[in-house]
Amino acid sequence: MPERTVKVIFMGSPEFAVSALDALVSDPRFDVVQVVTQPDRPKGRGKKLAPTAVKAYATARGIPVVTMTRNDYVDVVRALSALEPDFAVVASFGIILKKDLLELPRHGCVNVHASLLPRYRGVSPIQAAILSGDEKTGCTTMLMDEGVDTGPVLLADSIDIEPHDTAGTLGRKLAALGSVLLVRTLDGIIDGSIRPVGQDESLASYTRKVRKEHGAIDWTKDAAAIERQIRAMSPWPSAYTAFSGKRLIILEAAVTPNTGDEPGVVVSSSPLVVATGEGGLELRRVKIEGKNEMTAAAFLAGYRVKPGGRLV
Repeated sequence: MPERTVKVIFMGSPEFAVSALDALVSDPRFDVVQVVTQPDRPKGRGKKLAPTAVKAYATARGIPVVTMTRNDYVDVVRALSALEPDFAVVASFGIILKKDLLELPRHGCVNVHASLLPRYRGVSPIQAAILSGDEKTGCTTMLMDEGVDTGPVLLADSIDIEPHDTAGTLGRKLAALGSVLLVRTLDGIIDGSIRPVGQDESLASYTRKVRKEHGAIDWTKDAAAIERQIRAMSPWPSAYTAFSGKRLIILEAAVTPNTGDEPGVVVSSSPLVVATGEGGLELRRVKIEGKNEMTAAAFLAGYRVKPGGRLV
């Protein structure tokens, strides 16, 4: 890399993006001259405004921060152009960039995406990989274009998806992987050792935004699919079912043989097993909405659950 400092604009919002930002801030060769993130949003039971994880990190370190929405996009781009950046780095930003911003940095806009592109383009690649039962996933850096994760690939690296991985644990692993990949990518672009490679559109797939209703458990599905749903929806929005008129959140479960009961019927209370469309599901950690999480044994001690009862 050249001796001069490399000027970088960083664009990101959630916790996943913080690792990439930290990698740049920790490397003396890079000068993060501006952080761009989404506006503060209501959070928690009190719905108080809270900054994005990226804003909190940048503010604590004295890095200039500006928020961007679709309404003030043009004004923010105009301000960024005056910085004359070498790169814009984008990680889970949440707003599609237009040609004016994509062409602004000297070396273009580099995106860190939590999948092995072209598989799982879009906003929820981590959840999609778990839901699909994939054994591996990874991170890809790409040179952004005006499409949704359609730009040419720069570098990619993979990791195993462990049987116990949730979207939260896998997301942290991919964030760490992506931060290393990002520094290697910027190095390679500047020294000319990396050349962008177009994606194979025949292998492309897209993900959808995860919403709260995607946590609703359909007990007619097979046990393995429901177990993956529980892990994919953790920590948010959480997989849930109905019990005694309340929402019962399932935090951990394991697939077990089923005795043939109808889906949703409690097969056993020791351990707590529920029948599904194929196989049974042993509930290991649960949470009544508004209460603390607990083991299945603690749940059974406090609530009347008998074989033959039904969860819906």
